[in-house]
Amino acid sequence: MNPVNREPVQATESDLERVIEPLASNICATDKPMAAMMAALAVLFSEVDETYRAANAQITTFSGNQWS
Repeated sequence: MNPVNREPVQATESDLERVIEPLASNICATDKPMAAMMAALAVLFSEVDETYRAANAQITTFSGNQWS
């Protein structure tokens, strides 16, 4: 059985800055920043949705059998 780290790691402000700053710079540098921002948000929401679906699939797979 593989050990699972159950303690969440908190993101720090500097972690977020390393992601947000380049993204904001790229969005602002485009000819159509609003369209670029909406596209970035669509990708983000899609990733969140896929992660949610994968988590639900795992829960469904393992529910009822703790040794699977």
